[in-house]
Amino acid sequence: MSKPMPPARRSPAQSRRVRWPALAALLLVLATLPSQAGAQAPGPGDADLELYTPVLAAQQQSVLAETEGKLSRYRIAATFTPVTDDALARIDGTVQLRYVNITPDALTKLYVRLYPNAEEYADGGMTLESVTAGGNELDVSLSEGDTLAMVTLPAALASGDALDLEIVFSSTIPTDPKASYGMYSYDERSGSYALAHWIPLLAGYDPVNGWQLGPPSEFGDPVFTNTALFDVSINSPAAFVFVTTGSEVGSTQHGSLTTRRFVSGPTRDFVMAADADFRVESITVGGTVINSYFNPDDVVSGHAVLTAGAQALEVYNRLGGEYPYEEFDLAEIDLGNGAGGVEFPQLVFISGDYYGTENAPTLIPGFLEFVVAHEVAHQWWYGLVGNNQYLHAFIDEGLANYLTVVYFEETYGEEAAQQQINFNLKAAYFARLFDDGDEIVDQPTDDFPSQRSYESLVYGKSALGFGEVRAAIGDDAFFDALRAYVAQFRFEVAAPSDLKAAFETASDMDLDELWRHWFEAAEGKQDYDAADLARLLRDIGR
Repeated sequence: MSKPMPPARRSPAQSRRVRWPALAALLLVLATLPSQAGAQAPGPGDADLELYTPVLAAQQQSVLAETEGKLSRYRIAATFTPVTDDALARIDGTVQLRYVNITPDALTKLYVRLYPNAEEYADGGMTLESVTAGGNELDVSLSEGDTLAMVTLPAALASGDALDLEIVFSSTIPTDPKASYGMYSYDERSGSYALAHWIPLLAGYDPVNGWQLGPPSEFGDPVFTNTALFDVSINSPAAFVFVTTGSEVGSTQHGSLTTRRFVSGPTRDFVMAADADFRVESITVGGTVINSYFNPDDVVSGHAVLTAGAQALEVYNRLGGEYPYEEFDLAEIDLGNGAGGVEFPQLVFISGDYYGTENAPTLIPGFLEFVVAHEVAHQWWYGLVGNNQYLHAFIDEGLANYLTVVYFEETYGEEAAQQQINFNLKAAYFARLFDDGDEIVDQPTDDFPSQRSYESLVYGKSALGFGEVRAAIGDDAFFDALRAYVAQFRFEVAAPSDLKAAFETASDMDLDELWRHWFEAAEGKQDYDAADLARLLRDIGR
């Protein structure tokens, strides 16, 4: 996620939660879903190769070899009903979930996230009609403000084994929820639907820290998930344009409705945006088609976003290893509370505030391009290599922010890169450092004393720290380490020690003290003093 300024702290929104209602009749596309009976362990013959079609042909065999038998699979049939004068928009559907136990222990419970029930989504929400296995209904209890469903399994599920579940759900989409970042909402002004976390998602499992079952993060990204496969059929009015994770592999027209089918390849989530009047421009980088979706009045900005996205993908392909998917989408969405953009697998939302010549409410030069490059970087640092954002957000946010500076360096030169360091890294961090003092970067997201503190340290200080790592070990070792880190941990969840080890291996250097100083200590005033602050203010014209 990228933000130009600390957003207002989230305030409790009026919340209503109706548990276990009877659903209205669902228009489900069940014909697309093969029968899955009982529990069975995945084996070499179980991989559904069709679900890997979004992966570049040259990488399909290697990606399959890395993930075969390890990934849970969601087969979803759902109906999207737009907002009316009398009712909020909604998505009703069924998930045929094959859960693969990736933990080292036998499980008697499975944990499913219902993110739309977070208070910030006001009148939005998610309900579960039923959860069954082998035709038998399972016991489900809710906690954490109804954002976590705990499912009692019919029998202990051994490590590495799989269980087939069916989940019937309904998601209500709020209209302009003021307390949120707008990731899950209908925007009346633009007519766009932002559809993040619209389905029941497995809770995130961290190999070091286990299941993450607390409340969704208040300051940072709310969603932490593991890589899975998604096969999604959406029934909707034919006029809507859908922008999604993955690739569309088929569609069927029936009257005024269309059923579209999408598959994802290995990804951490399946996210959508929808609008009846989206326009699109496309360009190909390597083997990847990049699509920029935007509202009809924003052609110039939509093209600028496409250009920046293409340039960034080319840079990161060289520096981080080749992006493995055939498509990548950027969608104009009216985000809230200061968010400039939000990252998802193979798809990012870019705030509509930065489209259109009459807009651009920022004094930061090139900020729209910075946001785009930052979100593209997340396709590596979050998308390919996962990390526990609740506990170690600096791994993906700080690395993405620093590599956005590298993007400017590669594209426009060192002077342009230094300008971005000043405006997007130092300005926020110095405001914190010389006002309230320093803080430790590597701490749980919601342990930071404020939203401002979290952002200035995770986006600012940690990015400066990665710049110091690069300066200490040199360019060759720095970028060799990043490519090795991706190769070793893509589709998995890495820890800070894994990233540090990659830098140490590539450089043959001990980075204990440098790493401690920047990420595990509050010693910023050893690096910067009043003269540095005065110099920064002069350079940015304050």
